[in-house]
Formats: sequence, structure tokens, C-alpha cells
Amino acid sequence: MKIDTNALSSALAASSSQVKKSDGNTGFGAILKQAETKQSAAAAELEKYVKMTPAERMTQAMMKKLGISQDKFDAMSPDQQAAVMRKVRDMLKQEMEEAAQKQGAAASGAV
Repeated sequence: MKIDTNALSSALAASSSQVKKSDGNTGFGAILKQAETKQSAAAAELEKYVKMTPAERMTQAMMKKLGISQDKFDAMSPDQQAAVMRKVRDMLKQEMEEAAQKQGAAASGAV
């Protein structure tokens, strides 16, 4: 495996130029603080996902396929939300039917 050192150098230079404190200082401490902030945000996102029920995860995945974020969904009218949920339900039903057909085909082929 070859590491592209040019891309790595460019990324490091770009990140260090973006990390500036209000007093104008830059350096390792500022970069570390930014990385910790990003890590905290990622940990919070993971915790939120882990606490979801399987149904909530499936719904979120279907909404993502439709290009609808939770914020967009929350901003919709109740009628629009109901329409999105009907579409999500239909998509889940179709996926379940396709999975059942594949399972049935695999079972009949194994006999």
C-alpha cells in the first residue's frame, strides 16, 4: 500500500491554516482542540444512533434514500409528514417482500 504524501501534506497544511484561535494563535493545541470537538460530535452522533430502535433506524435509512433529513421532516406539515411515512412504509414493505422472495428461491433451489 502506497501513501500519497503529497495529499497528506496538502491536507495537513489546509487543516492547520483553517485552525485559528480568536487571539491569532495556531499550532498543535488548536488542532488538537478542533479534533476533540469533532470527536465529541461523532461520539454524540453514534450514541444517538445506538439508542434508536431498529424501526427508527430503518425509517431513518429509508428517509435518507428519499433525501429527507430529520430536520427537513420536522419542518414539514403534518400532511407532508404523513405522505413521507406512507412512502417509507411502502418501501419497507417492498424490501421485505423482495427478501422473502429471495429466501424462498434459495430454499427451493437447495432442495
